[in-house]
Amino acid sequence: MSQKNLLITFDYELFLGKKSGRPADCILQPTQLIMLTMKLFEAKAIFFVDTTYLCQLKELSKTHKDCGEDLEAISAQLLEIIEAGHYILPHIHPHWLDAVYHPTTREFNLSDITRYRFHNLTEKERDEVFSSSVQILKDIICPKYPNYEINGFRAGGWSIQPFSDFKEHFKKHGIVYDLTVVNGLYQFSNAQIYDYSDAPKRNIYRFENRVVEDVADGNFIEIGSTLIQISPLLDYLDRAHKKVLNVIGYDKDYGKGLGQVSVEEKNTKPISSNGVNSYNKNYEVASIENMSSVKLPYYEKYLLTNNFLHMVSHPKMLGKHNLYIFQQFLSIVYKNNKIETDYMKIADYYLAAQTSNIE
Repeated sequence: MSQKNLLITFDYELFLGKKSGRPADCILQPTQLIMLTMKLFEAKAIFFVDTTYLCQLKELSKTHKDCGEDLEAISAQLLEIIEAGHYILPHIHPHWLDAVYHPTTREFNLSDITRYRFHNLTEKERDEVFSSSVQILKDIICPKYPNYEINGFRAGGWSIQPFSDFKEHFKKHGIVYDLTVVNGLYQFSNAQIYDYSDAPKRNIYRFENRVVEDVADGNFIEIGSTLIQISPLLDYLDRAHKKVLNVIGYDKDYGKGLGQVSVEEKNTKPISSNGVNSYNKNYEVASIENMSSVKLPYYEKYLLTNNFLHMVSHPKMLGKHNLYIFQQFLSIVYKNNKIETDYMKIADYYLAAQTSNIE
C-alpha cells in the first residue's frame, strides 16, 4: 500500500475587505465543524492564524470589551485545535494595521490596502509585526503547551516575495517551513504581487534566498500548494451545480463578510511563460471550498495519481455542501490507502527521496 500525502491547511481569518464579518460566523463555528470531520479520520491539519487580527483585538480590548471577548473565544479554540492534534502557525495580513473598527456591529473595514503586502512595510514595522505575531501565539499557547514549536509560516495573499523581506525574521523566530508558494501561479494586482511561474517542479524543496529556487542545502523548506487544472466542461457543470444549491438555500457560507476585491495589473508580465494567471478560471488552488459533488471524483483521482495534494482552505468560505463533500472525500481516500497528513513527516518523506521518482 503506497503512501498518499494529503496536506490540509486552513487560513484562520475573517474576510479582508470592506466587511470583515464576525468571528463566531467566519471562524469559530465552521472550524468546530471542520474539527469534527477531521476527528473521524484522525487526520491532522494546519491552521494558519491571522495573527495581525489577533494583535488588533488585543490592542482594542483596552477600550472595547467585546474585542477582549472575541480574543478570549478565539484563544480557547486555538488551544482546542492543538489538543485535537492539529497545528497552529502564524499568517500575516499587514493591512490590519489600517483596519477601522465599528463597535456597533463588532466588525472591521479593511478597505485600505496600502500595507496589504509585507513588502510595503518599513523595516521597523516588519520586525514589529512579525515579532508580535509570533509572540501572541506563544502567549496563547505556551502557558498550556510550553514546548510547542512555531516553525512554519504562510504569507498573507501568497505574497512572500521578495523573500529578503522575510529571511531575517524566519531566522530570528525559528521558522523553517514555508507554505506560501503555489507552483506555477502568478498575480499582479493592486493588492497582491507574487510570481511563482518559475518555481521548481517539486512539491517540496529546500531554498535559501529565493522561494522559487531549489537549493539542496538551503535552510528553509517550501511545501507548495496544489494548483489544479479544471476543464471548461467541469467548470460549467460545477457552476451550474452551485447555482442550484444556492437557489435551494443549501450552500450558504457560514461567514458573513466581504473579501478584498483586487484589480489586475495587466501590463506586468511573469518571469516565465510557463506560469498561470490567478485570474484564469480554468485553474484553481485546491481547496475544500472549491470541492463539490461534481469535482469530488477529480480530487480523488488527483491524489491517487500524484500521491500529493495540498489544499488551502478557509473556514469562512465553507458551506454545508463543502463540508459534506470533504467528509466523503476523506472516506474514499482513507478506505484503501495509507494517508499521511502531518506536514513535517510529509516534508521528510519527500526530501529523503528527491533523487527517486516519487514526485
